[in-house]
Amino acid sequence: MPYIIQIDTALETKLDKLKKKDNSLYLRVINKIIEISKNPELGKPLRNVLKGKKRVHVGSFVLFYSIDDKNEIVTFIEFEHHDKAYR
Repeated sequence: MPYIIQIDTALETKLDKLKKKDNSLYLRVINKIIEISKNPELGKPLRNVLKGKKRVHVGSFVLFYSIDDKNEIVTFIEFEHHDKAYR
């Protein structure tokens, strides 16, 4: 059974803008979010400051998320171009 999807409000705003600007990338992000909700362990675990979070690439962009296994919730936090993502 898929995990519940939560999207941070800042990310939601960013996705709304992306939908208007680049609909094909927006659809790829949404498909990746659905895929992760079905298999949250899909992404790569992060270290240091971002410890406890995971990331997946969507083209040259990175989608960050965290998992709450106890409540079966995946929270999507950020979506950023790879060059800016780790700054």
